[in-house]
Amino acid sequence: MTRIRQDRTRAARRPSLLPWMLAAAAIMLALAIATGQARAAGSGSSASSDSGSSYDSPTMSKSMRKAAYLIKKEDYTAALVQLESEIAADPDNADAWNLTGFASRKLGDYARSEAAYDRALAINPKHKGALEYKGELYLTLGNLEGAEALLARLSKSCYFNCAERKQLAAAIEAYKKAN
Repeated sequence: MTRIRQDRTRAARRPSLLPWMLAAAAIMLALAIATGQARAAGSGSSASSDSGSSYDSPTMSKSMRKAAYLIKKEDYTAALVQLESEIAADPDNADAWNLTGFASRKLGDYARSEAAYDRALAINPKHKGALEYKGELYLTLGNLEGAEALLARLSKSCYFNCAERKQLAAAIEAYKKAN
C-alpha cells in the first residue's frame, strides 16, 4: 500500500503535460486555418484569388508571370502589353485587372487605373491587392475618405497578419501627416 501512495504522490508533484499539449494543438489549429486561407486565396481560378501576393505561382500563365516580372523591374508599359494579352485570354482574371490598375497608376493614367481596379473588384469584391491599390490611387487623387472606406473593407477581409491592410493604413497615415 505504501508503494501505491508514493507513486500517486510523485505523480501529483509531476507537472502535467496536458496544458502544453492543448497549447500545441491550438497553435497547430491556428496554423492550419491560416494555411487553409492562404491556399484558398491562391488556388483555383484567377477570379477566386483574394490577394495580390501570389503573382509568381507556377500555375499562372506565361503572360502573368512575365507581367509580374516586368512590374518588379518597373517596366510598366511592357507589363501592360502582357496584361492586355492575359485579359484577352481570361477576361475574368481579377489579378490581371489588378496589375493593370497598378501599372496604369504608376504611369499616371489614373482613369484607366481606377477602371481596372473596379473591374477586379467586380470579379472579386474581396481582392486584397485591388482594395489596397485602389486606396492608394484615391490618396494620389486626394480622396482620403475613399481610401479610408477601402481600408475598412480590407479590414473585414483580412485575417491575422494582412500586409495589404498594413500598407494601406501606413499610406493613409503618411498622407494625413503630409496634408
